Amino acid sequence: MKYSFILGTMFLLLFNLQKVNAQAKRDTIYYLLDTAKVPIKDRMFRIESEGPFMFYSLECKCFPYGYGIGFYYQIADKKEKRISFQKFRQLKTVSVMQLIDLALKCLPPENRNKYQFIFAEPEGDKIRLTEMMLWIPLKPRKTITVETIGPIRN
Repeated sequence: MKYSFILGTMFLLLFNLQKVNAQAKRDTIYYLLDTAKVPIKDRMFRIESEGPFMFYSLECKCFPYGYGIGFYYQIADKKEKRISFQKFRQLKTVSVMQLIDLALKCLPPENRNKYQFIFAEPEGDKIRLTEMMLWIPLKPRKTITVETIGPIRN
């Protein structure tokens, strides 16, 4: 009797978790990142890799602590696919201003996974879609650069 009660409770808990996961569908945000068409001095995105991550930083000082808005993906777990230009034209993309607004809505850590960000980059005659994660802004550490040292007392 005791084991059937525990088994029944576990089954109900598992069923409820499946229901919650089914409800957690995120909106997908597509942004066309065509750096080849933008002159170097006018580019708003800085792209660099560091360790196992590839970072796309939107150079906008509107994120907390004066940093740019960071998007990233793990190089080893890169989720991407290629589609034709015709299929891409059917997708609804956002402007850079809309991308900034949506990223700011995701600021509290609990809202970080509110949207699924996908960057679209032209690659030959196809468009490469890469799933990105929003970087959480970290509070910078304060460093003391000048400290007054008093006389030594005996």
